[in-house]
Amino acid sequence: MEMHASSVSSHGEARLGGERGLVDREELVRVIAQSLYSLGYRRAAAALEAESGMPLYPAEHDRLLFDVMSGRWDACVAAIRAVAGLGDRERAAAEFLVWRGHFLELLGIGDAGLPRAREVLWRRIAPLGVDRECVHWLARAMVSCEGAVAPDAVVGWRIGLFLDLVDAFPPWFHVPSGRLELLVENAVVKQVSSCVYHNLPDEVTLFEDHKCPEEQIPSKCSQGSIALDKFHAWGRGL
Repeated sequence: MEMHASSVSSHGEARLGGERGLVDREELVRVIAQSLYSLGYRRAAAALEAESGMPLYPAEHDRLLFDVMSGRWDACVAAIRAVAGLGDRERAAAEFLVWRGHFLELLGIGDAGLPRAREVLWRRIAPLGVDRECVHWLARAMVSCEGAVAPDAVVGWRIGLFLDLVDAFPPWFHVPSGRLELLVENAVVKQVSSCVYHNLPDEVTLFEDHKCPEEQIPSKCSQGSIALDKFHAWGRGL
């Protein structure tokens, strides 16, 4: 069967799989790898990445991580602008996070960092058009040093900065934690909700589609019988 170029992966395999052709092979591999890492099966996850040729994180992810941890701020902004799928507002917000991080690190140096911090504020942050209150807070921080990042706290601060940046990017950039488990749970919940005879919650399994047999429905309604007997007894007492 002839396939369009977009339906074939770089490894010559069909990009879409599943019975209905709705599952992207690369997305599936990455979601599985993320789940394996979260479960602690690091060697299995690494083997999956190596054999499939599909890394959990794209090259842009690792490049941005390196730039953030190295304090290469201009390179960070260049990496952000190269990320596909970011709108102008999201891109400006991400750039703000980068320059704010640089600004607060400069404040942490002390008086020696103030001139450069002032330049970052007015030449890098202000033109982004972000919330003016944020800009005013940073301007006040030049006097109060509120939020300044001390040199011995830079590593932890940059890790947090990178995680904040990741949250602002599209899902393909960083597979959401627990994504596979969420997909499986959603499928199970949908099967249970569509089961006409469902009344045994402990019978749910991942090894087959859920469907309670009709035989599991009680053939006698004991509660109803008790209620009916009470009604008759009440009637006789009138």
